[in-house]
Amino acid sequence: MGITRVRRKIAEKIWGGRTPDEVLSKRFKIFVFIGIFLIGMFAVYRYFIGITFLPNFEWIIPVLVVTGSFSLYCGPSKFWRIVTRYFGVLAVISAFIVWFIMYGILPIHAFVWSGFIFAWLLAMRNKLSMFNKFKKLLWRTTLTAAIAIILFDVWTGLVGSTLTMGGSLWIVFLGQIPFTLFHLVSLVFVPPLVGLGKMMVRVKISVPVAVAAGAGVRARIKK
Repeated sequence: MGITRVRRKIAEKIWGGRTPDEVLSKRFKIFVFIGIFLIGMFAVYRYFIGITFLPNFEWIIPVLVVTGSFSLYCGPSKFWRIVTRYFGVLAVISAFIVWFIMYGILPIHAFVWSGFIFAWLLAMRNKLSMFNKFKKLLWRTTLTAAIAIILFDVWTGLVGSTLTMGGSLWIVFLGQIPFTLFHLVSLVFVPPLVGLGKMMVRVKISVPVAVAAGAGVRARIKK
């Protein structure tokens, strides 16, 4: 009984709050942390799975796009305003540090990591709300992620590879087509990320409901 009570208090401390605004700000912070963690862990994933195994199947762009597409209020703290405003930069830096420790730096990395920043900046133009309908959010974020992937591949493949590795632009272009088509498979990460965001905004709110005269006002719980 004591353990259950402790677990409940811990869950309330992490997941709950005294007001709906406090609950939402906590959950948005968790959502941001999850995004930074997932992007930072990508280099670790590559270390164990290998760089050559499905090299263009990644979740960095989907995470950047989904997180960047939402307007996330994490409270009045100046620190969290900076974190949410520069999430893409912070997340990419976290992944870059891990990648640098494991693999070092190559010239092409300047195009790769700047390409991720471009994807995040593109997503920030959406300014979506997690309270919108799931279908609308899924459509907008999936479309944005698809455009971001194509632009990323043009920047890193056609421009970056040609400038840093040499070779014919035409040959690079022909090789880039199947690479990009398979890269678009990474869009499978968008639906669960959007679903996670929608799940986090499900907050119980006390709503005053008028009843028969003389009975006063009762509050019912509405999701």
